[in-house]
Amino acid sequence: HVHKAVISMWSSTLKCKILDLDNSLELEIEDGESLPSDDVLQLLQTIYPPNKPINEDNCEKLVKLANRFSIFELLRRCEDFLIKNKTPTLVLLLFAQDQNLTKLLSKCIDYCSKQSIDELKKTMKFDKIAPQNLCNLLEFRCLKMEKKLKRSEMRSWELTCTLRAIHESWNKKEGACITHRKNGMHQENCNECLHAIRRQIEKLCDLALDNPSDQSD
Repeated sequence: HVHKAVISMWSSTLKCKILDLDNSLELEIEDGESLPSDDVLQLLQTIYPPNKPINEDNCEKLVKLANRFSIFELLRRCEDFLIKNKTPTLVLLLFAQDQNLTKLLSKCIDYCSKQSIDELKKTMKFDKIAPQNLCNLLEFRCLKMEKKLKRSEMRSWELTCTLRAIHESWNKKEGACITHRKNGMHQENCNECLHAIRRQIEKLCDLALDNPSDQSD
């Protein structure tokens, strides 16, 4: 047995049922579909003090019950648990879609957009993605590809600049040893000049390797 005030506080749906009870001590919570007693007990143990913890074993079942009886606070807690503790797979995306868990759905769409379309199509559940969610997933995918393309273009430009600098260093005074720098030109048969050019090229290469374009997603 539980207190009606506790049930009313958690669920607007069950609160309405309670208001229709008059002085009855029993509450009928089935709504046209069979509801196993174990599920009812699990739900009550979660919302009634001392509040049984949400875990991987009960979370998805609690989400369905919370949606069924409009227990929004429990729904929020379950969604937060799933976001923090579950890998956002396509299967979880479909669960979030079916249960209207918008924050979890966004996380799953973002995660799945990192996979190629061919990889996603290989899964049995790809066709069950709602059209709008599939559009969002493809949009995320396109945006990520555009960012990668821009980073690749930037990296290509950086490397081109480095190669130009290496080429130019061949004819600069910095490419000559102290003896031949006065003449403004290195000597190809001078080991000191060749060492100076090598140091300059290594410096430019190290600079290019140490400062690549941002590769994060």
